[in-house]
Amino acid sequence: MTHTVQAKETLYSLSRKYATTVEQLIKINNLKSNDLFIGQFLKIDLPSPTNLSPKPAVITNSIFERRDIFQVKKENKGTFNNYILSFPTPTVMSSTGIIRDNFPSPNLANTNGVSYMGKSLFQDNIQSFSDLCQQPFYIDLLQYIAKNEGCFDAINSYDKAIFSFGFIQFTGGLASGSMLTRVLQRFKTRDEYAFNECFGNYGMNIQDNKVPIFQVETISEVKEGDAAYLEVANDMQLTTAFIASGFRKSMIRSQVEIALEEYLLKALSSTQLIFINGTNYTLNQIIKTQGGFALRVDLCVNRGLGGSILVLKKAIEQMITENKFLDIFKLDEKQLVQAVANNDVEAWKKQRILKLLDSEFSFDI
Repeated sequence: MTHTVQAKETLYSLSRKYATTVEQLIKINNLKSNDLFIGQFLKIDLPSPTNLSPKPAVITNSIFERRDIFQVKKENKGTFNNYILSFPTPTVMSSTGIIRDNFPSPNLANTNGVSYMGKSLFQDNIQSFSDLCQQPFYIDLLQYIAKNEGCFDAINSYDKAIFSFGFIQFTGGLASGSMLTRVLQRFKTRDEYAFNECFGNYGMNIQDNKVPIFQVETISEVKEGDAAYLEVANDMQLTTAFIASGFRKSMIRSQVEIALEEYLLKALSSTQLIFINGTNYTLNQIIKTQGGFALRVDLCVNRGLGGSILVLKKAIEQMITENKFLDIFKLDEKQLVQAVANNDVEAWKKQRILKLLDSEFSFDI
């Protein structure tokens, strides 16, 4: 038979509807990717009538039943709940540490949300992605930032970013940049089989439009974007699926690729300009030590490229005002770190910046 694609339909949802497989749909329609468009005609190879049940059978092994592979142990603590989340690996059933909801933070936006640092450690996975880094210093930079953010399976689902995941907490919420969608898209592109094992089999997908969209199937509808990430944030089984994916090599590599492209390489670009007191400079003319580079990348991760430039501009101009004989090309970059920290009103941001002064990064040219 022929099926006309409707809004929000995916190859996965159609495979369930017609009791076939995604692979079979791709094969008989000679598709080059999983992308569909509204109004597209697809050939459907229905099962032989002799193999059909006389009555419509209740769908077994649905995505909702499959989600039961992720086990959630919940313990009520009165004003909050503790959770231990378990998921299968090739050898054992792995469990998280104790995670709590109603997380005590001034940035709490979702009382059901949790914060979890994870177990898929940066240093344990370096061999699986070191070839992506153009120089060893990049690995050191990413590892330093990961110490402030989490592991490759880290979760944050309590603040305004809605759902954040990974070693530098890629955000899901559209208002926060939705960089997590980019990570998921890269994972699907690099290793679609692993993506489907981690997400597709449980009703989660990336729709590859001009702007990729994260989707989650629920009993009543397919949710997209912020609504989809909120569904994950409020469903511990779906949250566990993300945690489990953080141990997959291709997911880890996807996180590192996006971190390099969107943060590190942009922050350290030799063409990046900064406008100081009426003059344009390349940032590399002014900030050029390891410690200064670490400051630039860390600010870019937390505030975006544009926000990081504004923060640096303010601090540098303050230093020039305080010392009219200051040579901008011989800036004391330790003093710059201190100036950036002094301008922060939030204590945790101030402390994070000041950690650079005690790091192993050199501030010598």
